[in-house]
Amino acid sequence: MSSAQSVVLLGASGLLGGALARTLGGRVALRTHLAHSLPGGVRFDARSSSVAELLQGRGARPQAAVVLLGITNIDACAKDPGGTAAVNVHGVTRVIRELSALGVLPVFTSSDAVFDGTRASSSEEDEARPILTYGRQKHDVERFMASLEGPWLAVRLPKLLEPVLDGWIRDLAQDKVIECATDQFFTPAAADDAAHAIVALLDKGVRGLRHIAGPERLSRRELLRAVVEEYRKFSEPRASIRECLLRDIKLAEPRPLDTSMRSVHKLPPLQAASAVARAYVRQHFARA
Repeated sequence: MSSAQSVVLLGASGLLGGALARTLGGRVALRTHLAHSLPGGVRFDARSSSVAELLQGRGARPQAAVVLLGITNIDACAKDPGGTAAVNVHGVTRVIRELSALGVLPVFTSSDAVFDGTRASSSEEDEARPILTYGRQKHDVERFMASLEGPWLAVRLPKLLEPVLDGWIRDLAQDKVIECATDQFFTPAAADDAAHAIVALLDKGVRGLRHIAGPERLSRRELLRAVVEEYRKFSEPRASIRECLLRDIKLAEPRPLDTSMRSVHKLPPLQAASAVARAYVRQHFARA
């Protein structure tokens, strides 16, 4: 694979960064990190680091750079909108502007948090009306990308399954109460599936805004039910589950109720979330 077809992963120390690195394999030109060190990675700060200096002396210009930079904790963004916007908006747009000027395709990872949660199965053609600080920050970057003169790709991602499943599996083994909202709906996906979809869009030359979402719209409670049913095949849960409404859970900002998405464009098939959840539980007990 020539360096002209290579991809830079900016902010690659997280879950999706790892999945993209696995999917791209030898096509990864370099990976960057900031707070969490990454073996073989290069430190890069969205607020101050130079893309030109990062790429200098690394041979032919890479095809694209996937921008994973940012503070993704929703409550952290709500509690410090100015401080997080310095990274999530000002820093990210600065990096994207520099990538575009260098002739490197910027690929921005946005979020289903750009929707207000009042409708199901939002498409790329539906208006984004974020009610979360984090969602407004993502939407600000989307609007900036649409103003670029050069080509760009932005992908709205759903909630990734692995952190949710890890938390539930850990909690089910403890004497505690799991609060679970029955009125929150989404189209979650596994990180590896999301990564494969991003790379497929990139390789097909897709540009503009695209949704990547799991094929299954389900509630948080339905997803937890699938986890518990599979868990019971191996062990009896110690935790109890308290059903509630999303508004009953103490959060820094009210969350949108339905961030389920669909795409008006044909995308690579993703696995259904409930099937991923059951397989994830089986893998957990196989490792135990």
